[in-house]
Amino acid sequence: MPMNIKTLADELRETIRKDNNEGTGKTVPKKKSDPKNALDPIIEEIRTHRLIGKEKLLIRLDDKTIFLLKQLKVTQGIDMNKIISYSLQYFLQKHPQISNHIKETLKNLEL
Repeated sequence: MPMNIKTLADELRETIRKDNNEGTGKTVPKKKSDPKNALDPIIEEIRTHRLIGKEKLLIRLDDKTIFLLKQLKVTQGIDMNKIISYSLQYFLQKHPQISNHIKETLKNLEL
């Protein structure tokens, strides 16, 4: 029974759309490109990011960041741990001088 109701509602929507388009003699213009589409490759890259490793860390984040991460979880289905892991790896790849500095500092400590 619920399937019939949904089907009837869909048919009604289609009829209304057809009537609106025929009455004006115009086609419905396409929407402008959505700026969200520019984020699609990044979102997909984050989704495919694999969480490897078994060690867990307790981190402290400000309320605004936590709120944003929760919204990302709801809207895109991306776990907070995954976005934090991806972001940190991306940051370290873009700034290799940080890793190099840590390595050099550790070499100097082994006196």
